[in-house]
Amino acid sequence: MIARGMLKFWVLKLLSQGSKTGYELIKEIEREVGWQPSPGSVYPLLQMLGEAGLLRAKPVGNKVYWELTPEGQRQLNELWDRRKEWLRELGIKEQAVWKAFDEPGHPMRLLPRVAQLVREAFSQGKAKEAFHILEEARDKLARLVEEG
Repeated sequence: MIARGMLKFWVLKLLSQGSKTGYELIKEIEREVGWQPSPGSVYPLLQMLGEAGLLRAKPVGNKVYWELTPEGQRQLNELWDRRKEWLRELGIKEQAVWKAFDEPGHPMRLLPRVAQLVREAFSQGKAKEAFHILEEARDKLARLVEEG
């Protein structure tokens, strides 16, 4: 239930920045939070939000661009107000994802994507190189904090 609510929030939030296709939403969520929602989650949600009057579909050629309606913006504002309530109920990983949307410059925004890249590097047999990069980053951050 919370995951679906979060996906709804992410879709509305991203569309508040401008119209996008379902594919663009999937890729942007993946890039921003390191998790790629399935098309089977996103496209039915877009359809449902459209039927509820929160989104408007604009066909352009063979693509459909989705945009927020005024009612969709109102719903996003309500969800935004409830996010603090949800944060208390969520674990650390989910909190990091929410904070990424709260504050674009927040360093926690990087962590889910870094974790995804590390997983991909390991699956490609590049574990040693990935581990070395992470050690270097850790050591640089430690020095930065010690200078503090």
